[in-house]
Amino acid sequence: MKTPRALAFTLATTLFACGGASNTADSATPSDARSSGGDASLAPSLVGRWRNACTPNGSGGGFSLDFNFTASDWTLDYVVYAEPTCATRNVTVRIEGPYEIGARNAQVASAFDGVFRFTRKTVTAHSAGAASYLATLPMCEGPFEVGVARDISATGCAGLGQRPIAACGQDYDLVSVDGEALRFGARPADNDMCTAEKRPTALAPVASQRVR
Repeated sequence: MKTPRALAFTLATTLFACGGASNTADSATPSDARSSGGDASLAPSLVGRWRNACTPNGSGGGFSLDFNFTASDWTLDYVVYAEPTCATRNVTVRIEGPYEIGARNAQVASAFDGVFRFTRKTVTAHSAGAASYLATLPMCEGPFEVGVARDISATGCAGLGQRPIAACGQDYDLVSVDGEALRFGARPADNDMCTAEKRPTALAPVASQRVR
Protein backbone atom coordinates (compact mmCIF):
# COMPACT_ATOMS: atom_id res chain seq x y z
CA MET A 1 0.00 0.00 0.00
CA LYS A 2 1.27 3.46 -0.84
CA THR A 3 1.77 5.94 1.95
CA PRO A 4 -0.91 8.69 2.06
CA ARG A 5 1.60 11.16 0.60
CA ALA A 6 2.42 8.89 -2.34
CA LEU A 7 -1.25 8.10 -2.85
CA ALA A 8 -2.01 11.82 -2.94
CA PHE A 9 0.46 12.34 -5.75
CA THR A 10 -0.89 9.32 -7.63
CA LEU A 11 -4.47 10.58 -7.44
CA ALA A 12 -3.59 14.15 -8.27
CA THR A 13 -1.72 13.16 -11.40
CA THR A 14 -4.22 10.64 -12.78
CA LEU A 15 -7.83 11.42 -11.87
CA PHE A 16 -9.91 13.16 -14.50
CA ALA A 17 -13.60 13.25 -15.31
CA CYS A 18 -14.04 11.41 -18.57
CA GLY A 19 -11.50 10.71 -21.22
CA GLY A 20 -7.76 10.48 -21.76
CA ALA A 21 -5.40 11.03 -18.89
CA SER A 22 -2.78 13.04 -20.69
CA ASN A 23 -2.58 16.53 -22.10
CA THR A 24 -0.20 15.46 -24.88
CA ALA A 25 -2.14 16.17 -28.05
CA ASP A 26 -2.17 14.89 -31.59
CA SER A 27 -2.04 17.41 -34.37
CA ALA A 28 -5.29 18.09 -36.22
CA THR A 29 -5.69 18.44 -39.96
CA PRO A 30 -8.05 21.39 -40.47
CA SER A 31 -8.27 21.03 -44.26
CA ASP A 32 -9.29 17.37 -43.95
CA ALA A 33 -11.80 18.24 -41.24
CA ARG A 34 -13.46 20.86 -43.40
CA SER A 35 -13.71 18.51 -46.36
CA SER A 36 -15.26 15.82 -44.16
CA GLY A 37 -18.38 17.88 -43.62
CA GLY A 38 -20.66 17.78 -40.60
CA ASP A 39 -22.82 14.72 -41.25
CA ALA A 40 -23.79 13.35 -37.82
CA SER A 41 -25.11 10.18 -39.48
CA LEU A 42 -21.48 9.11 -39.94
CA ALA A 43 -20.81 9.25 -36.18
CA PRO A 44 -19.35 6.01 -34.77
CA SER A 45 -21.27 3.71 -32.45
CA LEU A 46 -19.82 3.46 -28.95
CA VAL A 47 -22.17 0.70 -27.76
CA GLY A 48 -20.26 -1.92 -25.79
CA ARG A 49 -17.35 -2.04 -23.38
CA TRP A 50 -13.99 -0.31 -23.90
CA ARG A 51 -10.93 -0.54 -21.67
CA ASN A 52 -7.40 0.82 -21.80
CA ALA A 53 -4.36 -1.26 -20.95
CA CYS A 54 -2.78 -0.78 -17.54
CA THR A 55 -0.98 2.55 -17.82
CA PRO A 56 1.86 3.68 -15.51
CA ASN A 57 1.24 7.20 -14.25
CA GLY A 58 4.87 8.23 -13.77
CA SER A 59 4.62 8.43 -10.00
CA GLY A 60 4.99 4.77 -9.09
CA GLY A 61 1.37 3.78 -9.66
CA GLY A 62 -0.94 3.04 -12.55
CA PHE A 63 -4.48 3.57 -13.78
CA SER A 64 -7.12 2.03 -16.02
CA LEU A 65 -10.26 3.35 -17.72
CA ASP A 66 -13.22 1.03 -18.16
CA PHE A 67 -16.15 2.40 -20.22
CA ASN A 68 -19.54 0.83 -20.75
CA PHE A 69 -21.89 2.37 -23.33
CA THR A 70 -25.48 1.65 -24.24
CA ALA A 71 -27.20 3.50 -27.08
CA SER A 72 -27.96 6.40 -24.73
CA ASP A 73 -25.99 6.06 -21.48
CA TRP A 74 -22.40 5.67 -20.37
CA THR A 75 -20.49 4.55 -17.28
CA LEU A 76 -16.81 5.08 -16.55
CA ASP A 77 -14.80 3.29 -13.87
CA TYR A 78 -11.53 5.15 -13.37
CA VAL A 79 -9.32 2.93 -11.23
CA VAL A 80 -6.06 4.09 -9.62
CA TYR A 81 -3.59 1.37 -8.64
CA ALA A 82 -0.75 1.21 -6.13
CA GLU A 83 1.85 0.03 -8.65
CA PRO A 84 2.53 0.50 -12.39
CA THR A 85 1.53 -3.12 -13.09
CA CYS A 86 -2.01 -2.38 -11.82
CA ALA A 87 -2.12 -5.27 -9.35
CA THR A 88 -3.57 -3.48 -6.30
CA ARG A 89 -6.53 -1.11 -6.53
CA ASN A 90 -6.44 2.05 -4.43
CA VAL A 91 -9.46 4.09 -5.52
CA THR A 92 -12.24 3.82 -8.10
CA VAL A 93 -14.13 6.86 -9.36
CA ARG A 94 -17.37 5.96 -11.16
CA ILE A 95 -19.21 8.44 -13.37
CA GLU A 96 -22.60 7.75 -14.98
CA GLY A 97 -25.01 9.59 -17.26
CA PRO A 98 -26.48 9.97 -20.75
CA TYR A 99 -24.45 11.04 -23.78
CA GLU A 100 -24.87 12.27 -27.35
CA ILE A 101 -22.55 12.15 -30.35
CA GLY A 102 -23.00 15.03 -32.78
CA ALA A 103 -21.43 16.17 -36.04
CA ARG A 104 -17.86 15.77 -37.18
CA ASN A 105 -15.52 18.17 -35.41
CA ALA A 106 -14.43 21.16 -37.46
CA GLN A 107 -10.80 21.04 -36.26
CA VAL A 108 -9.90 17.37 -35.75
CA ALA A 109 -10.40 15.35 -38.91
CA SER A 110 -11.08 11.97 -37.32
CA ALA A 111 -13.22 13.15 -34.40
CA PHE A 112 -16.86 13.90 -33.66
CA ASP A 113 -18.30 16.25 -31.07
CA GLY A 114 -19.61 14.49 -27.98
CA VAL A 115 -21.45 15.63 -24.87
CA PHE A 116 -21.13 13.32 -21.85
CA ARG A 117 -23.53 14.24 -19.06
CA PHE A 118 -23.22 13.35 -15.38
CA THR A 119 -26.11 12.08 -13.29
CA ARG A 120 -24.09 10.30 -10.59
CA LYS A 121 -20.51 10.23 -9.32
CA THR A 122 -19.14 7.90 -6.66
CA VAL A 123 -15.76 7.20 -5.06
CA THR A 124 -14.77 3.82 -3.62
CA ALA A 125 -11.70 3.23 -1.46
CA HIS A 126 -10.20 -0.25 -1.73
CA SER A 127 -8.01 -0.12 1.38
CA ALA A 128 -8.04 1.43 4.83
CA GLY A 129 -5.16 3.72 3.85
CA ALA A 130 -7.02 4.99 0.79
CA ALA A 131 -10.18 5.57 2.84
CA SER A 132 -8.24 7.57 5.42
CA TYR A 133 -6.56 9.64 2.75
CA LEU A 134 -9.82 10.43 0.91
CA ALA A 135 -11.29 11.80 4.14
CA THR A 136 -8.53 14.43 4.27
CA LEU A 137 -9.19 15.86 0.81
CA PRO A 138 -10.87 19.27 0.51
CA MET A 139 -14.54 19.17 -0.49
CA CYS A 140 -14.58 15.38 -0.41
CA GLU A 141 -17.06 14.55 2.32
CA GLY A 142 -16.83 11.18 4.07
CA PRO A 143 -16.99 8.93 5.78
CA PHE A 144 -15.28 6.55 3.38
CA GLU A 145 -15.52 2.82 4.08
CA VAL A 146 -13.44 0.20 2.36
CA GLY A 147 -15.36 -1.30 -0.56
CA VAL A 148 -18.36 1.05 -0.20
CA ALA A 149 -19.18 3.53 -2.98
CA ARG A 150 -19.58 7.06 -1.59
CA ASP A 151 -21.84 9.35 -3.62
CA ILE A 152 -20.12 12.67 -4.38
CA SER A 153 -22.65 13.93 -6.94
CA ALA A 154 -23.76 16.86 -4.79
CA THR A 155 -20.46 17.76 -3.13
CA GLY A 156 -17.86 16.80 -5.69
CA CYS A 157 -14.33 16.13 -4.50
CA ALA A 158 -11.93 18.92 -5.35
CA GLY A 159 -8.95 16.84 -4.32
CA LEU A 160 -9.81 14.35 -7.06
CA GLY A 161 -10.62 17.01 -9.65
CA GLN A 162 -14.36 16.31 -9.38
CA ARG A 163 -16.85 19.19 -9.33
CA PRO A 164 -20.42 18.94 -7.99
CA ILE A 165 -22.79 17.97 -10.80
CA ALA A 166 -24.76 21.17 -10.20
CA ALA A 167 -21.61 23.17 -10.98
CA CYS A 168 -20.53 21.11 -13.99
CA GLY A 169 -23.11 18.72 -15.37
CA GLN A 170 -21.29 17.51 -18.48
CA ASP A 171 -18.07 17.27 -20.48
CA TYR A 172 -17.90 18.66 -24.01
CA ASP A 173 -15.45 16.26 -25.61
CA LEU A 174 -14.05 14.78 -28.81
CA VAL A 175 -14.74 11.17 -29.83
CA SER A 176 -12.78 9.13 -32.35
CA VAL A 177 -13.11 5.42 -33.17
CA ASP A 178 -10.40 3.82 -35.31
CA GLY A 179 -11.15 0.13 -35.70
CA GLU A 180 -11.15 -1.28 -32.18
CA ALA A 181 -9.63 1.84 -30.55
CA LEU A 182 -11.63 4.62 -28.87
CA ARG A 183 -10.04 7.97 -28.09
CA PHE A 184 -11.31 11.15 -26.45
CA GLY A 185 -9.99 14.70 -26.37
CA ALA A 186 -6.81 15.81 -24.62
CA ARG A 187 -7.98 17.13 -21.27
CA PRO A 188 -6.83 20.58 -20.11
CA ALA A 189 -4.71 21.00 -17.00
CA ASP A 190 -7.65 22.45 -15.06
CA ASN A 191 -9.93 19.56 -16.10
CA ASP A 192 -12.60 22.07 -17.20
CA MET A 193 -14.62 20.89 -20.20
CA CYS A 194 -17.93 22.07 -18.76
CA THR A 195 -18.95 24.30 -21.69
CA ALA A 196 -18.81 23.99 -25.46
CA GLU A 197 -16.07 26.63 -25.56
CA LYS A 198 -13.89 24.30 -23.45
CA ARG A 199 -14.10 21.37 -25.85
CA PRO A 200 -10.57 20.01 -26.61
CA THR A 201 -9.00 20.81 -29.96
CA ALA A 202 -6.89 17.65 -30.23
CA LEU A 203 -7.12 13.97 -29.31
CA ALA A 204 -5.38 12.42 -26.30
CA PRO A 205 -2.84 9.67 -26.99
CA VAL A 206 -4.39 7.16 -24.55
CA ALA A 207 -6.80 4.82 -26.39
CA SER A 208 -9.29 2.34 -24.97
CA GLN A 209 -9.75 -0.97 -26.79
CA ARG A 210 -13.07 -2.65 -27.46
CA VAL A 211 -13.66 -5.61 -25.11
CA ARG A 212 -15.21 -8.61 -26.85
